[in-house]
Amino acid sequence: MATLFEKIYGVEAATTIANSMGDVLEGLAWFEIEERYGLVTELLPQPNKWGSRPVMGISADENGPARMPQEWGHDFVWYPHDRPPGQSEDGHERHRLAVTAIIEKGGRVTVEDVARIWLRDIDPARFGYLLGPQDQVIYYALKAGVWPWETGRYATFPGMIGTSKMMIAIGTVNACDPRQAARDALDVGRIKDVRGPRDNYSLEVAAAVAAGTAEALKPSATVDSVLGVALEQLSRVPRREVETALQWASDAADWRELRPKFQDKYLGHWMSDAVEILSGGAAIFQITGGHVEDSIVQAVNLGRDTDCRAYIAGGWSAALRGIDAVPERWVKTVTEQVKTDPYTVSRRTPMESATGLYEAVQNELRRSKERVADLEAQLTP
Repeated sequence: MATLFEKIYGVEAATTIANSMGDVLEGLAWFEIEERYGLVTELLPQPNKWGSRPVMGISADENGPARMPQEWGHDFVWYPHDRPPGQSEDGHERHRLAVTAIIEKGGRVTVEDVARIWLRDIDPARFGYLLGPQDQVIYYALKAGVWPWETGRYATFPGMIGTSKMMIAIGTVNACDPRQAARDALDVGRIKDVRGPRDNYSLEVAAAVAAGTAEALKPSATVDSVLGVALEQLSRVPRREVETALQWASDAADWRELRPKFQDKYLGHWMSDAVEILSGGAAIFQITGGHVEDSIVQAVNLGRDTDCRAYIAGGWSAALRGIDAVPERWVKTVTEQVKTDPYTVSRRTPMESATGLYEAVQNELRRSKERVADLEAQLTP
């Protein structure tokens, strides 16, 4: 059985790998991936990122970056640049910001804690490289003095999975306590989205991702227990959708049978809808039995929002199995890449992040023991 540190290290490595491998394929249908790449099983470079493929229908031209004019505020701009194998993307940048907040707080964090790190560690000149320009809306709102628990009301893409790209870190610091992980996710997630509007289940999904991670870090955790805890965080409509995907996984003879099912069901939908991505990540996690390498490879080859599916499936799998289940060749690539990354919000390696998170979990354990001791001291004999 993997130790808690080995599991946390595995999570930090696997989520970086998943986001990097999936980012190369993001937005492609499964059959387009197959036609262009065959089966992707390794970390690939992305030469001329944003310049070689359209961004939401807008391509960079020879005279400058891809630009999406905005009616209000700063235009959305994506700058062409080369991404080496192992470099991550916008969602994992949010993950890294959350990790920094946890490490510096020495334990669980609030939306305010995360917002302070956003303001301090984000260089606005770097929007459009790794961090997406959609996050500049949140950043500049915070900069102007909007309360962190209100900025999610102004999210550019409400209801999407982007909020959940911080939540495996929230689950990690709440290791073995999925109930508290879900509560913290609902709080921290408000920086990026809002709860309440019809068909917006982003924060429920965030709670499910965090709770599933916390459950997976238990020594007694199983694939079924992780999925069960995640489903408990969802209301009727999104739960039914995720359960449908899990049934597909149960009925499939091979993971490839899932690809046309997801493609057909969500054709014409925003590819980053939070419930769709949770459904896909959960289905892959189930069909692989929590095998880390298979979870990442199958999720990134499933199509559509590939990196986000892999973040969930790979992150949960690594939380179950630990660093020894993560291919060493992948770990080495992402470890070396981040040390000199010119665009990232944090150059901590997965090992360094895991060390800080492990210390934060130990701090939470100590606080819990102190509380239990205080309660027990006052119980009636």
